[in-house]
Amino acid sequence: MSHIQYTDDQYEMLKEVVNLAMGQAGKDLATILNSFVDLSVPEIQIVEAEHIAEKVLKESVFDENENVNLFRQSFHSFSFMDGESIVIFNNETRQKFSQILGVSGQLNSIEEIDFMLELTNLMVGACLNSISEQLFNQKVSFSPPELLSENYVFRNIAYEIFKRRNLKWEYTLLSKITFILKDRSFKSDLLIFISEKAIQAVNESLNKMLADYE
Repeated sequence: MSHIQYTDDQYEMLKEVVNLAMGQAGKDLATILNSFVDLSVPEIQIVEAEHIAEKVLKESVFDENENVNLFRQSFHSFSFMDGESIVIFNNETRQKFSQILGVSGQLNSIEEIDFMLELTNLMVGACLNSISEQLFNQKVSFSPPELLSENYVFRNIAYEIFKRRNLKWEYTLLSKITFILKDRSFKSDLLIFISEKAIQAVNESLNKMLADYE
């Protein structure tokens, strides 16, 4: 596998960058959900395309046999960083949206999808803009979030989406962040896939940040 290997110092610096970005996303999410949001320690690694599905399943907050809903949103900044993100909600969380929002009655299916699209846009936007501003002093442009799959068994949809032949890249810089409400009525995974060509730009930015600390 011929790709850049980050040093331990680079990974630690990148974790700090993602931690700060997670904090902003968690704060914005807590405002909408009106509750404190627990954040996982970010999991960051360079992964070969053929191992993506097993990696996503192994490190998710969700069981591989749960029914989940996946949303996708692409992002890019001028010549520096591009890729796509996937946000995952399980059906248990989806069914609690009305309770979380404090509204009477159950949301209908369209309202639930619209709310998950709104949350996807918020989580991805807050996190990626913070990462890009720290690394490159630039904001990110986003495509509109879209529903990727609805109410599928996690294991089945993961191996379908991340089939090797469906992926245009050989490897990716993958970051996984989990958001959980204190009462566990809400759980979500945010997956960030940074493209091959952007990994070099991230590497150079991390080196500059590390040099500033010396």
